Amino acid sequence: MKTFQCNCKDQAILFFESSHCLSCGRTVGLDDQFDQVEPFELDEETGLFFKAAQPEIRYQKCDNNAQFKVCNGMVNLNTFVPVADKDEVLCFACRFNETVPDLNVVEHIPLWKKMETAKRRSLYTLNALPVPLHNIIQDPERGLSFDFTTDRNVKDHFVSQLADHETVFTGHDCGHITINLAEADDVARSHTKLAMGEHYRTLLGHFRHELGHYYFDQLIANSPKKHALCKQYFGDDELDYQEALKQHYEKGAPESWRETFISEYATMHPYEDWAETWAHYMHIIDTLETAQNFSITGSTSGNSVDTEEVGELHLPQDASYFSAQTSITNILDTWMDFSVILNSLNRSMGLSDAYPFVLTQAVRIKLSFIHHAIHNRLNLLPALKK
Repeated sequence: MKTFQCNCKDQAILFFESSHCLSCGRTVGLDDQFDQVEPFELDEETGLFFKAAQPEIRYQKCDNNAQFKVCNGMVNLNTFVPVADKDEVLCFACRFNETVPDLNVVEHIPLWKKMETAKRRSLYTLNALPVPLHNIIQDPERGLSFDFTTDRNVKDHFVSQLADHETVFTGHDCGHITINLAEADDVARSHTKLAMGEHYRTLLGHFRHELGHYYFDQLIANSPKKHALCKQYFGDDELDYQEALKQHYEKGAPESWRETFISEYATMHPYEDWAETWAHYMHIIDTLETAQNFSITGSTSGNSVDTEEVGELHLPQDASYFSAQTSITNILDTWMDFSVILNSLNRSMGLSDAYPFVLTQAVRIKLSFIHHAIHNRLNLLPALKK
């Protein structure tokens, strides 16, 4: 994730979540291009906003920005097309929402803000990649949508069941992603993490995992040729999912899972292996972009001379990626080098490792498949050794 810069005299740093410049106080936000955080001028007479370089284009704060401060979206009123039966003015990211939490419960609002932050970070990375990214208004058949809801009481950290509420499961179904609001509550998520024996459970990770399921359908499932190739790397996804789920929670992951899987949950079924690997690919390229943004070299002593500095990488988010590419092998080599620094920094602050995972050769091969599938370059994928 990049940082941005205000155009005021102090040229203050703007972060992805910034809603105003800490130096000049102006409103800042993301417009419908969804590619940078920038300052907006206020027209006192109309109450609308504009960019200094394009005063003829008027913007309005997203309703979720103006009313609840859960996003920093700005809506271009010159191009905005309202939904016929709704009077909402929503930004690029908020148009993906199908259901938001019950806002009559005020405790839901700060948790919803966390959900929106994780969602927008996920969408920002996807928006820079050559993958389809449309809401269900734009594409009713294949578009993406989100439900943020819960079946439990926020006031006791989601322990007690709410009356007359159906059970809410986090998951993906035909382009529709549901995230239980409890995942945004640190206490509830920590309890689940301990109960499930997980070493790593984050809200952003949930979004990226479920988006992995969505993009399996978009990039792989509709092509028999790609699907057949994918099975060679991730296994036969036609295996009974419910039976695999039952076996996983009864018996757990095999003892040797670390040799071929990125996580224990990835062992459950090929669908989950794909989604877990997809999420890690997104974690890796986003964090490397952050390191580049702050000119962190990422080199450690004793590494191979073939490992590139972080700043030298042409990351997959680059528009001209395959014309000036860094190989996925070099990206992963550099990532493992950098993750040593990342984990060491966390330990210096008394925190757990930020990336407590090992990329074995088998996992690297799966990450390479994800990489080539995203760029529609599976024909350039090295042959899988028998």
